[in-house]
Amino acid sequence: MVINRNIWTVAAWLVAKHGAAAPNVVSARIARLRDGEVEASAIASWLQVDQAVHELTRVRGDSESVN
Repeated sequence: MVINRNIWTVAAWLVAKHGAAAPNVVSARIARLRDGEVEASAIASWLQVDQAVHELTRVRGDSESVN
């Protein structure tokens, strides 16, 4: 799945603001959205943010890097 630049920008901002807690912040946001009456596309966008946040915060090996 290709995630667009806006999603990566939001994810990077969340990681910069919340650090290692960013995945939990995004998960809580998704849970609140699912409890409310929101467009499915909003939840889908936050699921992409969740994927990007997890990618940005995962521990990497010595030979891996983030572009």
